[in-house]
Amino acid sequence: MRIPAKIKLLIVVPTLECGGLERNVAMICNNMDTTKYDVTLVVVNNINQFFKITNKDIKLIDLKIANVRKSLFQILKLSRKIRPDIILSTANHLNLLFGIFKRLFPKRIRIIARESSIVSINTQRSWNPVIYHWLLRVFYKNIDIIICQSKYMQDDLVSNYNIRINKTRIINNAIFRPEYKNEPNSPAAFAKLITVARLSKEKGLDRLIRAVSHLKIPYRFVIIGEGEMRNKLQEIINNLSLQQHVFLTGSRLEPYKEVPSPDLFLMGSYYEGFPNAMLEATAAGIPVVAFNAPGGITEQIVNYENGILVEGNDELVFAEAIQKALDFNFDNNKIQEIALKRFNIDAIMKKWYELFESLN
Repeated sequence: MRIPAKIKLLIVVPTLECGGLERNVAMICNNMDTTKYDVTLVVVNNINQFFKITNKDIKLIDLKIANVRKSLFQILKLSRKIRPDIILSTANHLNLLFGIFKRLFPKRIRIIARESSIVSINTQRSWNPVIYHWLLRVFYKNIDIIICQSKYMQDDLVSNYNIRINKTRIINNAIFRPEYKNEPNSPAAFAKLITVARLSKEKGLDRLIRAVSHLKIPYRFVIIGEGEMRNKLQEIINNLSLQQHVFLTGSRLEPYKEVPSPDLFLMGSYYEGFPNAMLEATAAGIPVVAFNAPGGITEQIVNYENGILVEGNDELVFAEAIQKALDFNFDNNKIQEIALKRFNIDAIMKKWYELFESLN
């Protein structure tokens, strides 16, 4: 009996540093069925690797190139050597590179681009928003399939970049039940609040710090993550005299072990594709208080089922929502059960396999 040939995948990612994009690439690779797929993971620069590839059958290649724009010819060279059936690109600027130069790749190779954020909003942070927006409108349609993490992301691409909806697919991020610590159900002396996020402007951590400063109850707010805003955030903490209440811990591989049995997860982002950290919080049974920002937040949070959504940008209203959430009797087991049922790794990997099979 002839054994079917494996589908060859070439997955390309800028880095494996600490971030939601990188976490999802690592999760896909580590859970790939390598009896059916021959997978090569190309990392443009892996010098600061945070997420590990534990699947021994995944072939990892580090290009050791500092800039994505300079990686094109190395990726072309590898594609001709490996001869993949499918290339999966995983970051917007990398996706655009494939869109611009798609004709240089053999026609038989199908190129999939996975988006990690809301393109029209994220483009405003580029080196030249007007030119970058134009490049996306002209060349992004060359990609065979674009993966969106949420319906909001899909609508954004269709509305703003003339992408036909049949060239898009929605595949949410996946989760495992995260490792976390529980404490006995005795009343705590203070409210335990947690956020896991990159310390960057769009995550809105500054407004979370200002919001908790309005709380009239004892609390401890732990922010887990690293980034360029660390010094600025610490300055806000110092200026508000919150050193005994708000703490920046740096990055942690298992962040929910840092704060045993947190009462709430706080989300301050101005926009999100499909927030991984918030998804992991619900998978640990932690209710969420979040600003109702553009993106996939509303596709995860249902008011008074697994959290509270705050309309507008008023930090005092957010503080009031924290108090309401602390007073509400959330069913932590139900929060966890729903999250794990909707976004478990097996269900999400099935969607990836269905896509790969449809293109082969």
